[in-house]
Amino acid sequence: MKVLSFLKSISLLSFLATVPAFSQKYEISIELKSRNDTVILGHYFAKSDMLRSDDTTILKDGKGVLRGDRALARGVYFIVNDRRKFDILIGDSQQFGIIADTADFVNRTKFTSSPENDAFNEFQRYNADRGKQFQQLNEQYKAAATDADRNAIRAKLQTMNRERIEYIEKLADAHTGSYVGKFLRTLIPPDAHLPEPPKDAQGRITDSTYVYRWYRAHYFDSFNIYDPDLLRTPLYEDKVIDFMTRVIPLHPDTICAEADKILAKAREDDDIFRCVLVTLFNYYVTSKVTVHENVWVHLADKWYIPYATFSSADYLETLKKEVEKKKPNLIGQHAPPMEMLQALPPEHFKAAAQDTAIRFDLYAGVSIKDFRQSVKSKYTAILFWDYSCSHCKKEIEALYQVWEEYKNRGLTVITVQTVISKEAKGKWIDYINDRQFFGWTNAWSPFSNKFKDLYDVSMTPSLFLLDEKGIIIGKRLVSEQIKDLIDTNPVRK
Repeated sequence: MKVLSFLKSISLLSFLATVPAFSQKYEISIELKSRNDTVILGHYFAKSDMLRSDDTTILKDGKGVLRGDRALARGVYFIVNDRRKFDILIGDSQQFGIIADTADFVNRTKFTSSPENDAFNEFQRYNADRGKQFQQLNEQYKAAATDADRNAIRAKLQTMNRERIEYIEKLADAHTGSYVGKFLRTLIPPDAHLPEPPKDAQGRITDSTYVYRWYRAHYFDSFNIYDPDLLRTPLYEDKVIDFMTRVIPLHPDTICAEADKILAKAREDDDIFRCVLVTLFNYYVTSKVTVHENVWVHLADKWYIPYATFSSADYLETLKKEVEKKKPNLIGQHAPPMEMLQALPPEHFKAAAQDTAIRFDLYAGVSIKDFRQSVKSKYTAILFWDYSCSHCKKEIEALYQVWEEYKNRGLTVITVQTVISKEAKGKWIDYINDRQFFGWTNAWSPFSNKFKDLYDVSMTPSLFLLDEKGIIIGKRLVSEQIKDLIDTNPVRK
């Protein structure tokens, strides 16, 4: 999908949530062995790293203090020094100390008066050690010579994964009620404790979808995306996108319905709503999957334009215009009409090669009031192309080959020349005669270019595929994709 510059990802950096004010202040003393005497405090926001420019200290003899008059919002923060960063947790207790060495933050860091960060640092050390073990086993798996060796390594990996989950759960249980306990639980996979499916007396599964439905319903149990505390983690955005792209059925209607449910509930908190909306919008507007255009248009129309008060009026107005351009030609919609479309029969092309008057006659041809009524095919491909475009020429040649292969399977083709002028018609005539592209419909619209807006023909070639009801089932295709769509979307009898 071609994404116009104004639709490129919206940075979450613009939407930093306001930190709520509490009576508590924060004060973090730092004793750091490093080469750099500047320390900056930052935090995660979805996948963004947010540096707090006001929270900077200059170390003197390796010591300094980060402090503020308001408590920090709970989350995963980091200390930046020597172009390296070290993760810490900010929970309810916000007066503590850090003694660290930038040469090895994980193993050479100690905390004073911060049981939460003691537990978090314990997890970091455990996780780093287990990560090395996983990597070693993965390398052994790649180098394994036999299935028996691979099976043995796979069993070890599965055992280690279970042990890691058990470790996290035990550590989280030991800190129930604190931020570190909540954060650790976000690391537990949703499928860690799947239920058994229901079975009858003979042990046969009676509901084959039960486990999936349970998994889908409980996916956010350990990572509640409606909890503001979890916004300031590096996991938030990935969690939302993983659910939308891996857990639910990948049909645009289903994706839109699920996004509506999430956004409706997210509106209870402004920061969460902004983060979820921007996360979803960015993902689908930049996706190269064509049907995802349906999703971002839906998100823009229903949620972004009405409720994104954090965006500029100019951006919203531009987005509104782009949405209106996309709506008529989305996949799943009835193909829009084409005004004043004229089809030129083969005999016109042949006669025009010899007769200048016919060659430049803009009124010649058969007027098609509504191509959707005149074409009765299982599939109709519409190619918008420009005779002067080299890429268009390659595409129309490839399309002709596809049409010859699939015409007996109900494929009809309409090619629409988009350049309007007498000179353009003459060169178009020459090209079609030279290539002998006859047998399908060669057309143009010499007195109207409204079709360019209806089909959003901002660039050529632009290839659409319709089903027998005139529903758009593919757009911005290359010719080979038509074969795939016909093969995988059999016409209902």
